Amino acid sequence: PGNVTNYGEVNADDMTISPIVPDRFEWDSFTYNSDITSSLWNVAFQGINRANEVIAYTENIDFEADRKTDLIAEAKALRALYYFSLVRAMGGVPLYETPTTGFDDIFTPRASEEEVYNLIISDLEAAATELEGSSAAGRINADVANAYLARIHLYRGEYAQALTHAQNVINSGRYQLLLDYAAVFSPENNNSAEHIFQLQYLSGEQNNGFPGQFGPRMPSGVFPNSFWAGTTVPGSVAPSAEFITENPESYRRTVTISDSYEHIDGVTGTITMEEVFGGEFPYYISKFDDRASELQSGVNLTLFRYADILLIAAEAVNEVDPGNNQKYEWINQVRERARNGIEEDLPNLTGLSQEQFREAVLAERRFELAFEGQRAWDLKRSNRFLTELQDQGKDVMEFMLLFPIPDNQTILNDDLTQNPGWE
Repeated sequence: PGNVTNYGEVNADDMTISPIVPDRFEWDSFTYNSDITSSLWNVAFQGINRANEVIAYTENIDFEADRKTDLIAEAKALRALYYFSLVRAMGGVPLYETPTTGFDDIFTPRASEEEVYNLIISDLEAAATELEGSSAAGRINADVANAYLARIHLYRGEYAQALTHAQNVINSGRYQLLLDYAAVFSPENNNSAEHIFQLQYLSGEQNNGFPGQFGPRMPSGVFPNSFWAGTTVPGSVAPSAEFITENPESYRRTVTISDSYEHIDGVTGTITMEEVFGGEFPYYISKFDDRASELQSGVNLTLFRYADILLIAAEAVNEVDPGNNQKYEWINQVRERARNGIEEDLPNLTGLSQEQFREAVLAERRFELAFEGQRAWDLKRSNRFLTELQDQGKDVMEFMLLFPIPDNQTILNDDLTQNPGWE
């Protein structure tokens, strides 16, 4: 969960560090080091090796053939998702398609980005073909594979392929937007019709720390235990001034960020960010509030939801068939839910030029998917990352579009070259 926020949001333009919590300063100022990047590297390659073990050894186990096929397809999809996390963050990385069995075969040079993407797409296409469209909650199925293929092709600017896979999910008829935007992030609606893929959590047994990253952490001695009853919220991030200013008025905005909250004691009343922080921290990120959890959140972590697919499809059709008005139907479904019956907010889009629609769909993604780990990647794939962040006064240079390979890995592996600029 932490990597979703760090790689996808903290280093972009919509999220900043809470003024009283400097513990993620490196992410905000682009001074990454080995400790920061090692987490993603280690987790991803552990997952890749486990997937390779399933792929390599399952066939030799004596049980139902169809179940073997499904397990291998799921493992390939998981391998693809781990590699996608690595390649878009760091570029080409070592490719392992068989499990490591000793030290002799672990020091592998970097493959090219194209070689990594070829494996990712091949693995996900196999899963989309082999697996059923639906599955038990939290398992990979054909819809999940198609959704990720849509996201990956969109990231690569391969719009026809992105549209095909997004339509596969839409045309399945298995998904729809929840009527209430706030309900999407509630534990009561885990695995709903909007959720294509979620990591599964259960309060008190396997807690989700993601909601705890947000919320207003109080300065020492100021309204202690007012957001949660037993402790102070650990949140260390906040919406940027630009996000607050540019996010248009709508019901969705009121769910996403808030300038106040009700003291949890039910007596004290409303506490405003202005009175606590004197304007330095005017809003907090409220869309993931799980105030009853006390650090034991049972809300699932959403990795893919139907609103994202609708916006991928809308963006892709605008590129391959800009005169096709289907794009308006898809994007306007998202806007209608976001305005929640207030007609003057977020009116339906129509009659836009291709370039105007490009701007509109990226803006819609920004506010619909805010703080869900997509913003940095959207800026990078649309070639806006440097401009947007430099306009905020951040000292970011072109080589920082990629993260560094962890220093400890380049020390251990002489064949592993560092990304330019990070040497």
